[in-house]
Amino acid sequence: MRPQTQKEHRHRVLELPELLSGLLVLFVVLWEACFEGVANSPAYRDAFVDGSHLILCGLVWFNTLVVFLHLVSEWVRYGVPGRFLWVQLLVGIVASVIFYGGVWEIFGRWAFMASLVCSFLLGGFSIGTLGNIIRARRSNPAKQGSRWSPAVRFFTYMVVLVLLSTLLLLTPGATNAPLSPVDALFTCASATSITGLTTVDVASTFTPLGKLVLLLDIQIGAIGVMTFSYFVLMMVGKRLAVRDSMSVSGMLDQQGVNVVPALLRAVFFVTLMAEVVGAVCLYYLWKGMPGFPQEDLWGYAIFHSVSAFCNAGINIFPAGMEQVGVANCKTVQLVMILLVLAGTVGFGVYLEGLTRLKNKLAGKLSAKRWSTNSWLVLRVMLIVMLVGTVGLTLLAAFEPSAHQAHGTFNIWESLWNAVGRSAGFALSDIGEYGPVYQLFLAFLMFVGGNPAGTGGGVYAPVFALCLLEVYRVLQGKQDLELHNRRIARNTVERAMATVVLSIFWIVFTTLLLLLLEPAVAQQPQGVVKLLFMEVSAYTTTGFDLGALTQISDVSKFIVTLNMLFGRVGMFTFMLIFIRQQEPNPIRLPETRLPLN
Repeated sequence: MRPQTQKEHRHRVLELPELLSGLLVLFVVLWEACFEGVANSPAYRDAFVDGSHLILCGLVWFNTLVVFLHLVSEWVRYGVPGRFLWVQLLVGIVASVIFYGGVWEIFGRWAFMASLVCSFLLGGFSIGTLGNIIRARRSNPAKQGSRWSPAVRFFTYMVVLVLLSTLLLLTPGATNAPLSPVDALFTCASATSITGLTTVDVASTFTPLGKLVLLLDIQIGAIGVMTFSYFVLMMVGKRLAVRDSMSVSGMLDQQGVNVVPALLRAVFFVTLMAEVVGAVCLYYLWKGMPGFPQEDLWGYAIFHSVSAFCNAGINIFPAGMEQVGVANCKTVQLVMILLVLAGTVGFGVYLEGLTRLKNKLAGKLSAKRWSTNSWLVLRVMLIVMLVGTVGLTLLAAFEPSAHQAHGTFNIWESLWNAVGRSAGFALSDIGEYGPVYQLFLAFLMFVGGNPAGTGGGVYAPVFALCLLEVYRVLQGKQDLELHNRRIARNTVERAMATVVLSIFWIVFTTLLLLLLEPAVAQQPQGVVKLLFMEVSAYTTTGFDLGALTQISDVSKFIVTLNMLFGRVGMFTFMLIFIRQQEPNPIRLPETRLPLN
């Protein structure tokens, strides 16, 4: 065996105890949090000082000791170890300090949250080690190719994440009151698909553990389960296979595998910076504000900063979006608008901007023109925001509605809804607006955000390409041209297919709900309510007109699938069942058909 290969593999004498102890840490801490009521107890130190906690401390310290011995052994035999062992040791040391009883007495809930994160990491390291062992033993040059396409893997990982989160939410420690399996599944699917539709009151239903589970679902679901996994592997020194790099570039709509490492770094750098800045701004805006709950202020700031940047639309305010400090504070609303916009831009645009900035600081030259993708994304984003704001403003002003009768109309809320067309935060009841306003907002939700971002919908650039393609056909031009470039035919065809498939799916599921929910369909504007809910679910937006609380469990399950399909993308989802064929060099004779 080559020295480099030996360095990458662990010693068998340390591998098994390290793996087992990490898995046991994860199991014991989840047992304490989920079944022993630790998450519901204000006396966290007393709740953890029992037999199971002493076992947990011993496992954490033993795991840290084994990792330390492993690191020393690798250092002596092969030189400075890789980043993976250093990260493991650092997490183990932090966990060892956190699980010391005195820390609980000082920090209380924050120590509890930190212990959960460290335990998840230790368990994750063990799961990763187990995966490496299985992959190493199954490695065979004849079986290097994966039979699973990126679309299948992406959808499978999302479903697994939803199911695991559902199991956690069904435990006693995650909720303040019993939660039905359907509502738990629906809530986890909504968080993972960054939709925001909920069938229960998140603030009162879930404990800190339940809210942490939802927060992790939102964060991982926004950047993609596979993207998150590949970034972790890259940060601990593991190289991605070419197949994995192609999967990431495909998911984030980037060409070539050579940009994947830089793209992953840009994804997490932008996400971390935006969410940290947003959380700090929200914390100091709410600090000392009369009427806003001051307990766990950092928790409110972090959760809603993440929810806004990820376009999730889930809030944990005691009074919902009518909370004092949100509904009446334009500065807080401005911060959330900026976070929503930052999430919808798309990480490909950020990568190009960061690359240009890096070149400028290093004295290097960059291309004079921005890429066609960035050029189109920024312009379409601005156009949709302006058209949406003006259109919603005019409809709110001139269409008779209960909202207009209340005298609460303002341009700011139209801007809020236009920007939040993929986020789902509603400052007021959308059901009080007129049907034309609601349908126009549904159209904006359908258009959505941008590719490789945290927004939903069919994506604004995709919809723009469809309109431009129609205009090209009417003009009789041969090619679709933008930014002095000819757009590839397969790109245009995929855009058209995405829009057509999405319209077909929304119409089909709406008709299905109309058959399953005749009581809702026969209500005033019942068809609009169900159509609006389906568009909101498929476009992962989160706006609702009140139909969600009136439908049956079967319909909730259909909406759950709709959210997952919308997050994956209908075109991508269809690739799970339809295998794309290689181009045929032989073309049949052309014929024409009457169309008029």
